[in-house]
Amino acid sequence: MVVLFLVTGIIILFMAIFNYVNMSIAQTTYRAKEMATRKLLGSSRSDIFWRMIGESSIMTVIAFILGFLLAKAAEPIAMDLLGVKLDLTGDLSFMTCLSYLLLIVLLSFISGFVPATILSNYNPLDVVKGHFRRKTKAVYLRVLNIVQDGLTIAMLSCAFYLSVQIHRILNEPLGYSYGNILCLTPAADQETLLTFRNEVQKLPFVKRISFAQGTPIDGGNNNTMVVTVKGAPKNMSFQIFKVDSAFIDMYQIQIYEDRKMPFDKNNWFISESASKALGGATDYVNDERGRSFSIAGLFRDFHIRSVMSEQHPLRLQILPADKIYPWSILVEVQDGDLATYSKQITDLYSTLTENAPFSSSWYKDQIVNQYSDIISMNKLISIFTCAALIISLLGLTAMSIYFIAQRKRDIAIRKTFGSSSRNEMLQLMKFSFSSLLISLIIAIPLMAFGIHTIDKIVSYDSDFPWWVPPTAFAVITLISLGSVYLISRKAVRENPVNSIKTE
Repeated sequence: MVVLFLVTGIIILFMAIFNYVNMSIAQTTYRAKEMATRKLLGSSRSDIFWRMIGESSIMTVIAFILGFLLAKAAEPIAMDLLGVKLDLTGDLSFMTCLSYLLLIVLLSFISGFVPATILSNYNPLDVVKGHFRRKTKAVYLRVLNIVQDGLTIAMLSCAFYLSVQIHRILNEPLGYSYGNILCLTPAADQETLLTFRNEVQKLPFVKRISFAQGTPIDGGNNNTMVVTVKGAPKNMSFQIFKVDSAFIDMYQIQIYEDRKMPFDKNNWFISESASKALGGATDYVNDERGRSFSIAGLFRDFHIRSVMSEQHPLRLQILPADKIYPWSILVEVQDGDLATYSKQITDLYSTLTENAPFSSSWYKDQIVNQYSDIISMNKLISIFTCAALIISLLGLTAMSIYFIAQRKRDIAIRKTFGSSSRNEMLQLMKFSFSSLLISLIIAIPLMAFGIHTIDKIVSYDSDFPWWVPPTAFAVITLISLGSVYLISRKAVRENPVNSIKTE
């Protein structure tokens, strides 16, 4: 979570820096004459360069103050997502302040370097002759458009992909069902627990009670054997559960073959995948140490712990309740006032166990806790995706303004020679769309790297959603072309004389 938080934050920070650079360069057309005048009045190249860096520093300081206030306001949300205590103001120290100062200086220089270099390097005569504008129009405009679009498409694709993976994980069938199950830890001897079992079944809202050594959420116990499969030794790591018959009904475990064997410590049901791994063994299983068990039947696979956990072959042994000293006492209740039901059950249990310490929790809360990191990650990615979209919208809008400003003169000249407003609009849209297509050269490698990294973070094997990259491209295309259209409507309809007379 911390690594994901840090990496995503750095990416968005660089997107914001890139936007500042884009917006600054978008202003160079208007500020070029100002800087040319300063040079003619005696300012040196370094004076102009550091003036631009100073302006960047002022913007960065203001942004830092706003960011710090926003971070302080979002502190409770961050504590909830990360599960830690944060105190931005209370943790201020000399080293922290020094780190903030160094970060401001670094960001100021990075943000202001490109526009400062561009403006300080041009000769005043180049600005007067129009060489500066043609250079920015021919090179900077296209490059910035392409890089901005590529970065945005890649990040949006990765955000969509991660959101899809998290949605799949949270909605993946577990292979079993459960209702309102209260889980209690054992706090007495076998006889007392059996007494509690008999007494709790008398409560009108209780559906059933089960004694179990292992539940799907805790994964049961592990038993590794070296078995012979088709004449060759094979290492088999079983997750085993010892349960009573109520457990099967409570979790709706699907037993599709029951050989009706009597209760015995060597009789086990095995999962479908375990049967396949054993080469279709039908009667019994032997290991190299002489241990063996008989196959009492087969049941459908179900997930243990979570859908992201490594799945093992499963074994179930169904025994009478009085033959099991449980690791978990499971009480299933009807729908209703669960808080009241829980209190009555725990009060009864506490009385019978003479107030011995124990813990209780609802099984559904254990499921939620198992997926808490994924749920937090989903919230985090949703927040960052919204932030990235807003930043992208601002950046693409800035590029559109720059784009239109640089082409006003060309539009005016073409309209003077008979071109229509519609044709000019189509030319602008075509230019912007071609930049989007070229940006895929940047977006596709970055997207592939990001998706590969996500697969490492979220270890969940599934088919790649083919629609993610086209959807991200469509969203950015809609934003980019929409901003070009809205901003250029006035420019293409303007009287050509108004544009030409300013040259």
